[in-house]
Amino acid sequence: MSIHQNNFYSNVLQRQVNVAVVLPEPMNAAGQVAAPYVSGSHLLPTVWLLHGLGGDATTWLRRTAIELLATQYRVAVVMPQTERGFYTDMVAGPNYWTFLTTELMTRMRFTFPLVTDRAQNFVMGNSMGGYGALRWALTMPTTFAAVAALSPVTDLARFRTEQDSIMPDFDLAFDPQHLTDGPTSLAYLLQHYQAPQPDLRVLMTTGDADILRGMDESFRPQLAAKFGSDFTWQMQPGHHEWSLWNQQLPAALHWLIKGEWKVV
Repeated sequence: MSIHQNNFYSNVLQRQVNVAVVLPEPMNAAGQVAAPYVSGSHLLPTVWLLHGLGGDATTWLRRTAIELLATQYRVAVVMPQTERGFYTDMVAGPNYWTFLTTELMTRMRFTFPLVTDRAQNFVMGNSMGGYGALRWALTMPTTFAAVAALSPVTDLARFRTEQDSIMPDFDLAFDPQHLTDGPTSLAYLLQHYQAPQPDLRVLMTTGDADILRGMDESFRPQLAAKFGSDFTWQMQPGHHEWSLWNQQLPAALHWLIKGEWKVV
């Protein structure tokens, strides 16, 4: 496997941005490292992996086994950095949503051998990144085959009230008057969702002692009603922390790629 720390000038953000990328090593039928990739000969399925509040482009690399899992499942993993911007065009800050949805993929696919086929593109994130992953997939369902959200923020208004100590700068990202009636709201996006064929697959997980368990359990019926058998829910023992997400990550990645939850 190879790890790439990519830094480029974003025309949307008008500054240098960091994106970490993991590429799996080419393997032969016996599972042994084969000859290096030849330019243009092999495009890789891709997981777009979003960090949580307080994270950066290196967080998943430092906190989890994503590097090993990328080679195990033969996928590239792209990890952008959006500071504390909640993957939105901030009220008082950078336009991270526009960067994510209009610039990032184009730039990464120009630089790395990433496949464009929807069936081989997946998005995942934890906490704030889980919100970003769900919003991205619900807004652009023809871009991804599946989305996995680990302990996601699913109710912005509730998060603003209940977790104000975690994000006192919340109002820099969102207009508090429009947390439920516009495209930053996951419930709003579900109401206006237009299903592609085949439909998007959705996974949501939480911990039984997770600080976001309540809002995720409340949002669960809405996802189940919209996606039916394409929706998977998992709750496991744990808090809103990396020990939980490390436990869930291998099964979640297996679910993304293989379509089934499997403790591996």
